[in-house]
Amino acid sequence: MITIALAVAVIAMTLTQSSLFEVIQKCKLLRCPYCTAHWVSFVIWLCQPKTTVFDFVINVFATVAISVLPMIIIDYFNTRIDKHAKILHSSHS
Repeated sequence: MITIALAVAVIAMTLTQSSLFEVIQKCKLLRCPYCTAHWVSFVIWLCQPKTTVFDFVINVFATVAISVLPMIIIDYFNTRIDKHAKILHSSHS
């Protein structure tokens, strides 16, 4: 489940933060990494065969809960990289 949670975190952050996906970011459901993680987790666990409804719901929410920490770490480093890039850009201007 940890591997799936890491995948969910990376996919959710990429979909919501990358300029590559600006077109789909106009959808209100895909602006927030936390909200997007629910949808990504839902789709991933939907592809798992022979899962009871109870296990499915627990897996979706547990995966989102575990994926929050990697999303926070990714956001922290993205913010630091952006600040550093702005400082470098302003010093060359």
